[in-house]
Amino acid sequence: MTSLMLTCIGRQQNTHDVVSWQLVPLSGSLPPVLAGQCITLHTEIDGLPECRAYTLSSSPQDACWQVTIKDVGRVSHHLHQTLQVGDKIRADGPFGDFNLTALPCERPLLLSAGSGITPMWAMLRDELAKRPDADIRFIHSARSPADVIFADELAALAKAHAGIRHALILEEAPTAHPRIGRLTPAMLTELAPDLRERHVYLCGPAPYMVAVSTMLTELGLPPEQLHQESFGLPPAEPATTTNDHFWLTLKKSGKKVKILPGQTLLAALEAAGETIMAACRAGVCGSCRCTTTGYIERQSVMTLSAQDLESGVALACSCTAKGDISLDY
Repeated sequence: MTSLMLTCIGRQQNTHDVVSWQLVPLSGSLPPVLAGQCITLHTEIDGLPECRAYTLSSSPQDACWQVTIKDVGRVSHHLHQTLQVGDKIRADGPFGDFNLTALPCERPLLLSAGSGITPMWAMLRDELAKRPDADIRFIHSARSPADVIFADELAALAKAHAGIRHALILEEAPTAHPRIGRLTPAMLTELAPDLRERHVYLCGPAPYMVAVSTMLTELGLPPEQLHQESFGLPPAEPATTTNDHFWLTLKKSGKKVKILPGQTLLAALEAAGETIMAACRAGVCGSCRCTTTGYIERQSVMTLSAQDLESGVALACSCTAKGDISLDY
C-alpha cells in the first residue's frame, strides 16, 4: 500500500455538516485507483497521532483525489475544524474491493443512504466515463433535501445521460416530493421493476444496510448479485464457552490483557490503555495488522494473503479470541 503526502487544493461545503476536500500529491503523481476505493488519512489531535479511512468520492478520471466527510466522530470533526486549502496531510492507499471494476455488471442498481453516497458517486461517474449510455438506477435516501450530498451534480448528470434514472427518498420533505419516508419494497419494485436482473451495490449506515439487504432478499434478488460496503462489522457470534474471559498477552512487554468472548482484539487493547493504529475499524484498510498465536476467529481477511493467514496475521478490529492468545503489533 502506498503512503504519500498530499496538499489540499480545494475545500467545498456540500451540506451543513458535509465537506469535500480536493487533494493532490506533494510530488510525483497519484497512484492508480478504482472508483469506490478508500484511503486512510493521518493527522494529529492534541499531539497524538490519529487516522481514519475514508472512501474517495473522486473518480479515476479526476486529476485529484477527493474525500467527502460528514462531521461525525473525533477525526472527522478535527478535519472539519482544521484542514484548509494549502495544508498538507499524509495518506495511505488506495484499498478496497467495493467497486464496479472488481464487481462488474451491465445494469447496476446503486442504493445508498447518507454519506454512503460517496463510493456510489465515484462509481457512477467512472462508469459513465467508460459507457456514456449505461443503464444505471440510483436510489439515495437522506433525512431532508438539505442533507442530500451532490444533489445538484447528480441531477445534472442524470439530465446529460438518458440511461440514468435516479430517485431521492427523503424522511422529511415538502408534501410535493414524490417519495417521503424510508425506502420500502414497493418503492424498490416501482423504481427498479427489473431488480432481479440487476446487480445491486449497497452502502450506508448499518441499520439501513440490514433493512435494505433484507428487502432485497425478500424481493428475490439472488445473493450473488448483492455487493455491500459498510464501515461497521456484523456483531460477533455469542461465545459457546463458559469462560468469562481469556488472556491476551502482549509479546513485547509481557503485559496480560483481559479479552471477553466476542470482544475484538482492538477493543480489548484500547480498553487496557494500549495504542494501536486503527483507521477503518471494519476490517477493510489493514492498518491494525497484528501477529497472533493461539485460537482466534477472523471476521474479515481483507488485505491478508494466504501466507499472512498461515503466519497468524490478523486484523485487530475484526478478530476475536477463542482462547488465551499472544499478540505482537
